[in-house]
Amino acid sequence: MIKNDQPKDKIIDVARKLFASRGFEATTTRMINKAAGISEGALYYHFPHGKQEILDTIVQQGIESRVSLLAVSLTNSTTVTDIETQMMTLFDQLWQAFQSETSYQSFIITIRERMLLSDEQSHWLIDAIQQIQARLSQAFQNVEKLALNDSQAADNLAMIVMSIFQKVLYDELLIKNQRRLSADVRERVRQQIHFLLAPIQTTTN
Repeated sequence: MIKNDQPKDKIIDVARKLFASRGFEATTTRMINKAAGISEGALYYHFPHGKQEILDTIVQQGIESRVSLLAVSLTNSTTVTDIETQMMTLFDQLWQAFQSETSYQSFIITIRERMLLSDEQSHWLIDAIQQIQARLSQAFQNVEKLALNDSQAADNLAMIVMSIFQKVLYDELLIKNQRRLSADVRERVRQQIHFLLAPIQTTTN
């Protein structure tokens, strides 16, 4: 028998809001049932493993949706200044990926409840970050102007760029609860990227 996805989607939506506002441990299946207007049996019909399975699903869907929004390409970059501009475009894409309420809630849950994630979801989160870094590394290797010595150099550059982006996202969205990207924050990121690429600019001129 094919399950109707509407009740399942409703459960996920309700649980996401409750997990984000109350926390995973403080949210009971009874609360989810009441908010979703379903019976206890309906929740376990769609999620046999209960809250943990719901949490894993929310995290996985959130990561998938954010990764799918990112497009890493440096094919039209002929100068290091072009590369800097493309890095800021990627940062803007990352920021926008967290702007919908659903995505923002999923992000908060993923970070706050990371110790409760199943091994599968923890690996999936790590793989998603590594996937973005790999795309970035390959893009760096394809730009002749960078003249990187080997793939390891490109990997290191991609890792540092992602570290800069991640710190700003965590600081602004998680610690400061700031959903609007200020001009000062964006400029700080641009300066860090410029500082990172400056030695490359010097050696390739």
